[in-house]
Amino acid sequence: MNMAAYNNGGGVERRNNPHIREIFDEAYRIVYPLLKSHSETNGMTSHSMLHQTLHDAFPTLHKQDLPILEASLTRVFREQSRVTIQ
Repeated sequence: MNMAAYNNGGGVERRNNPHIREIFDEAYRIVYPLLKSHSETNGMTSHSMLHQTLHDAFPTLHKQDLPILEASLTRVFREQSRVTIQ
């Protein structure tokens, strides 16, 4: 069964984790300096450091949601970095 809901714009909302979307912007502001510092040194972001930072900032977030949030934040950072480089 498709559990999609309609968003305010009339389109179908495909996100499965709206509770993660609610905190995404704040989480991005929190981890941006960490992602940026590792990007500037051509290093990979330490997943454990990213995980710990997010866990400290959002202690009530379920442990199964942390990897989803980490992956989303990293993907958005990489996409935005690519856009600014071009």
